[in-house]
Amino acid sequence: MNSSDHYESLVSLFDKQLEFAQNLQRKIIPSPGSFVSNHYHFYSYLRPFRKVGGDFFDFHFLDNEKISLIITDATGHGIDAAMITSMVKLSYSYTMKDSRINQSPSLILKQIESDICQQMDNTFFTAIAIVLDPKAGVLYFANAGHPDAILLKSNRQVELLKPNLPMLGLQQFMTTMHYFDMRINFSKGDKLLLFTDGLIDAKNPNREEFSMERVISVINKNADSPINLIGSHIIDACVDFKQDQAPSDDICILGIEVDD
Repeated sequence: MNSSDHYESLVSLFDKQLEFAQNLQRKIIPSPGSFVSNHYHFYSYLRPFRKVGGDFFDFHFLDNEKISLIITDATGHGIDAAMITSMVKLSYSYTMKDSRINQSPSLILKQIESDICQQMDNTFFTAIAIVLDPKAGVLYFANAGHPDAILLKSNRQVELLKPNLPMLGLQQFMTTMHYFDMRINFSKGDKLLLFTDGLIDAKNPNREEFSMERVISVINKNADSPINLIGSHIIDACVDFKQDQAPSDDICILGIEVDD
């Protein structure tokens, strides 16, 4: 086999691996139509930087109208990052079967971190886990080094769900770290948006970032709109801001509100 044939063989092998990873990621990440609920409205958007990426989200319905949400962002891009998302999916799905853990966002993240670090050293990713209890009017969250989530209250006040834990993967260096949940009021009319840093870090031709401030501005301008329209307006504003700049990172957005 000459060098040209060898190169073409390697390219073909890589393309097959990439196609496999792409098909796998399509299966493990919920499609917009998979979220069906009588209690919530939901919005999701995911655009990998390449054919596959490190952004991931999932959800799980719990008892008494509660719901668990998770969004993660693995370091890197491509097949390696996609492998991490598949492991997050498996760990999250398994964790949701454990009633001792699935009510606590911080314990969910701790379990996922432990599962992945046992299999892969030096694997780091940010994440937010949410447990929403609309009957009690409470939202519990744990933010592990992830961009702030945005809670738009029915009175138009904005609250940020800031990190309370370090990036996941650091457990091996911080063995005495205390995992704990944050609690915030959540009532009908409130709207929650979670996203990865590919959104706020998107740049225009002048190398300016789209920024958290611009995201909040779009949310405020569309505060009376349903969650799916707010999400769409954020994406449209980001595209307009970037103009013709090529993407440089995955972008993922999740939005949820309680049904009236």
